[in-house]
Amino acid sequence: MKSLIYPLLLVPFCFLGCGNGSNNGSADMAMPPTTLGPAPALAVACTDKVSDVYTLPSGLPAMDMTHRGDVFHCAVSESLTAGKVNSQLMGYDATFPNAQVGSVTSGFWTYRVGYRTLRNTPKTGSPAEGDSAAVLLIPEKPLAGAPLVVFAHGSVGIAPKCAPSLLDLSGPVQDLDYPVSLMRLASYGFTVIAPDYAGFQYDQSPPGYFNAEDEAHSVLDATRAAANLLTTMPDKVVLVGHSQGGHAVISAQSYAKSYGMKGTLAGIAAFAPLYNSMSIWAAATTGAGGLKTSTDVSAILYTMEYVYTAGVLRGDPNGGLSVFQAAKQQAAKDTMLGGECYDQTKLEALGATPSDFYDMNYVQNVGLNCAATPLGADCTQAPSTPAGDAPLWLSRWQEDRPALDPMGGPILIWLGGQDASDRPGFAECAREKWTKDLAAAGSTTTVKYCFDAMAAHRDIIRRMPGDYVNQWIAARAGVGTDPGACPDFTLPWTDVSGVTGSMCETPPNDL
Repeated sequence: MKSLIYPLLLVPFCFLGCGNGSNNGSADMAMPPTTLGPAPALAVACTDKVSDVYTLPSGLPAMDMTHRGDVFHCAVSESLTAGKVNSQLMGYDATFPNAQVGSVTSGFWTYRVGYRTLRNTPKTGSPAEGDSAAVLLIPEKPLAGAPLVVFAHGSVGIAPKCAPSLLDLSGPVQDLDYPVSLMRLASYGFTVIAPDYAGFQYDQSPPGYFNAEDEAHSVLDATRAAANLLTTMPDKVVLVGHSQGGHAVISAQSYAKSYGMKGTLAGIAAFAPLYNSMSIWAAATTGAGGLKTSTDVSAILYTMEYVYTAGVLRGDPNGGLSVFQAAKQQAAKDTMLGGECYDQTKLEALGATPSDFYDMNYVQNVGLNCAATPLGADCTQAPSTPAGDAPLWLSRWQEDRPALDPMGGPILIWLGGQDASDRPGFAECAREKWTKDLAAAGSTTTVKYCFDAMAAHRDIIRRMPGDYVNQWIAARAGVGTDPGACPDFTLPWTDVSGVTGSMCETPPNDL
């Protein structure tokens, strides 16, 4: 049978210091400038080196709720003129023909910053401190009255070197989703802050992969960090995310009132958000998932990252490794955190399939009996260890798919007809959940669905269909005209892998 989830094909990217290979002009030829003048002053001193941003200073005050969003490092980093941005976008358009990234009229300055946040709430005790690096982008030609945009990135791996803020936006064009997103938003005139999420740096617990509360805290505290950094904080905030980042910003909508934020949440735009049942990560470890380490590297690593970080951040014994066979626990951890973002060599050394290195109680009780057969699921088996405790994992799937706030900001969901990851049946599962969340009388939250029939999972964020999303964001702050109607998705549709969906593909037992 077909795999339950499909890999999101990502590659390791170039980091700060890789250089910019696009300027090949001779010394005697006048070349247009690629960088802007001095960066605008912020409300805090930005005198650190970029490398300083990724070390936690000593002597910080004891962490509590009042220190969320405190900025402890700020460094001026690359800037791009409008010409340089268009050169970069043309590179993406030429290299990835389905991108259709368009052109811009404004450049931007960037800063690398570090700020304080909190991790998810454990079952006992208080949340631990978590800290995040972020990129702050200030447009050369700001749109008057524009909202602050917080951008949440998609899956990149959880090792320290995978942190997206390490990427030089002026560097060579690469097979990545993240750069075009930031360029298009900042060059439209939005001030943007893009967090890595807590846990990539600072020798802290790893980032919570699809841990709704952990992601939400990083996103919401990015608004507090922006308020500390900017000389004038916009009144309104729009959250934008792709894939895992779509999950993060929708989770932030759920937590915004209870956890708080700076500014008024005016809208949430999510591209191809993976918000179907989190049980897919367990189902994928079984034979029904059909995954092989030789061919499904990213998909298998994502299952590992979800279960491992779920255990670490919720206080499981053995640091979240109990889901793996005892003899392979350290090797599994090293595969995720040992250096590379997608280490196929180490993954294949674990075994040919996930069941070769996962604890069999987890594969059988949680994966096969509970997750892979949802219509007749048996989620009652509860051994004494977390690995095979199906009721425990069911509760975690529910926590990581929180209900929408029915009185929260409006939501825009953008889906792609060629998407083999957030494919038709998964998209319908998410839609059914959100419809249920907002069914109560008096709900004011609206969800608008837009559909790009030609977009796959990754190029949907590169296409940013026309300037529709930018116009929608501006309209949320009352500084632009709403772009109006867009095509909705209807079922059935057939994605690029040949899967046709006409109903919720994995009827969730955690709805």
